[in-house]
Amino acid sequence: MIEAKSLRDALGNFATGVTIVTTSHDGRNVGLTANSFNSVSLDPPLVLWSLAKKSSNIEAFTSVDAFAVHILGADQEALSNRFATPGIDKFEGVEFETSAGGVPLLQDCAARFECRTAYRYDGGDHIIFVGEVLDLEQSEKEPLLFHRGKYARKTFPGGGDGQNRRDLNYLIARAYFMLTDDVRLEASGLGLSQVDHYALSVLMQGGPATVEEVNSMLDASGWQWREDDIQRLVAEGYIELSEDASIALTKAGRETMIGLFAKAKAMEAGAQKAFSAGELDQLRSLLSLLLDTLDHHGDNRSTQHLEVMNALQTDQDD
Repeated sequence: MIEAKSLRDALGNFATGVTIVTTSHDGRNVGLTANSFNSVSLDPPLVLWSLAKKSSNIEAFTSVDAFAVHILGADQEALSNRFATPGIDKFEGVEFETSAGGVPLLQDCAARFECRTAYRYDGGDHIIFVGEVLDLEQSEKEPLLFHRGKYARKTFPGGGDGQNRRDLNYLIARAYFMLTDDVRLEASGLGLSQVDHYALSVLMQGGPATVEEVNSMLDASGWQWREDDIQRLVAEGYIELSEDASIALTKAGRETMIGLFAKAKAMEAGAQKAFSAGELDQLRSLLSLLLDTLDHHGDNRSTQHLEVMNALQTDQDD
């Protein structure tokens, strides 16, 4: 006799994708999180999923002939948790459109299948639904995975990106550049190079400064602000020179930097949506611990040129 717990534990070793299945019943949108999804046939195009007979949604899905299966992306863990939470309006605040058949269709998923219920089978304590795929959408998003009762990050076989995903330097550097890529692109579109952006950040944070003072902050980055850079930004109206050889932002320069800082904070806020408040606290604590571990030589030049990129953070938090 196989015990249910042993069977559940063994099946938990099979990593699955995470889906949300939706339908409409009696004028009410219905949706739930499920990982019991599989392909059945390519010709005809059939997929299946199952729902526990004791589910509060069983009547809805056994009464309708249309549903949609959404394969979630790795950034949609919060959406998965929402649709797995009983007793709430799962669609409140969630963007969706409605199919011709009235089924709610969620946005920005890794893939989505609009289905007609082709068969229903008794599967012990579950009902198995087989759907004929009538329409589909897909993207290049990395899927959200579920393994041994919890969410799992995608892992890669040996070599290539798999090795990189285990390399701490690579992970931290890639996360930083991915968080700031859009800001660098926007700055570039405004005619600002990366050294321009860093130098203007120094002026934004500390006020007027000489070129020597700015370059002392940029020294650890490997960049230097040159005279031709300064003259170009004067001509473009971002900075102005005073008689004592100090450099200051113009009104236009300050407004440009505020816009770039706002863009950076928006990117940061968007990235944080993938984490719970507890996970964010843990992430910050671990990174702070890493910084404390590395900060053993007393040379803070490398810290300075990064901190200027967050010049407005204190003002925004206040």
